[in-house]
Amino acid sequence: MIILKTILKSIVVFCLAFSNFHSFAQKDSNRLLGAYYFGAGYFTLVPENIRHDLDDMKSLGTDIICIGVTENDIGINTGNIQYIIEECHKRGLKVFVVPSRMAGITAGQPVEPPLFGYHHPNTVTLRKDRTPVVRKRHGILSSFYHPEVKEYFLDMVTKMIDTWDIDGIIWDEPKSTVPEWQDHSDLALKNNPDASFLTYMKDFAGFFSDINEEIKKQKPELQIVHFDEACRNDTVISVSATIKHLDFYGTDRKPYPTELSTHEGNRATKVLPVYGEKYLKAARKNGLKTMMLVENQRLSKEEVEWMDEAFPQILKMDVDLLIYYYYGFFNDAQEANMKSIRRHIPNFKSK
Repeated sequence: MIILKTILKSIVVFCLAFSNFHSFAQKDSNRLLGAYYFGAGYFTLVPENIRHDLDDMKSLGTDIICIGVTENDIGINTGNIQYIIEECHKRGLKVFVVPSRMAGITAGQPVEPPLFGYHHPNTVTLRKDRTPVVRKRHGILSSFYHPEVKEYFLDMVTKMIDTWDIDGIIWDEPKSTVPEWQDHSDLALKNNPDASFLTYMKDFAGFFSDINEEIKKQKPELQIVHFDEACRNDTVISVSATIKHLDFYGTDRKPYPTELSTHEGNRATKVLPVYGEKYLKAARKNGLKTMMLVENQRLSKEEVEWMDEAFPQILKMDVDLLIYYYYGFFNDAQEANMKSIRRHIPNFKSK
């Protein structure tokens, strides 16, 4: 009996020790979890709803709330965004802004076409045949070669930093990296007469390096994230990873295997498993932390099931900052989507 009690006591001690170790490992993790919190009732803000959402995200282990900010939000929507930021900081949550639809170059919150291009049509990107790049849903794609575009970026970001106490900035899916939309304007060809895509991408990296440098001068502790779609070619991946003054570099797209994608051609590679690895390796090569955005938005019920099955594989990837959509948008199975997120996301930091 004494021996049995001793054995049982040893088992209990071991279990408690393992439990404490597991808790410590999870708590001590350097991994960060972010949530894309887009369209959070900005213009009709309900304080109770915001507080509920933030508490819910924090309970999942979320560290960073990422909110989309368009040029219209600055001035028109200042107070509501200020409220969200204050409530985040009360809870120990950091806030990263996602400058959205800026001059048609950045993606982010898809609530309006970029107004800048309509007021500055002279900045439009030109295709090889000299036709302007004007997209049906997202309007004019301005050229990063144009000095007015750089001035606009710096002005908008400076206003964001001056207006709100933000902790970071996310450059979301720049559209200038789509090969079909390479700029062939006179400004673009001035130092690149052969229209080399490699040279073009180096100029693109220079543009964001300059913007980031100015941001760091204004607020050195600000964290800067840059990511692009998993389907981009190797030149985009390798050159974008050399952008200076970055803290995190990575990718986004659908969280399920390629063979299940309903897309064709290049779009079939818009998935995180396998294709996302290229970005993570490029980040490490350039001394950057890695990030991925799980695009759990615009998913069908079947795609939610695919995501649920693939999530364990995603959690094993070499990621320092993992971002998910809090509910997202245009989902056929909204609650099933979040049920999957709630099942898997808390395990991210226990790796």
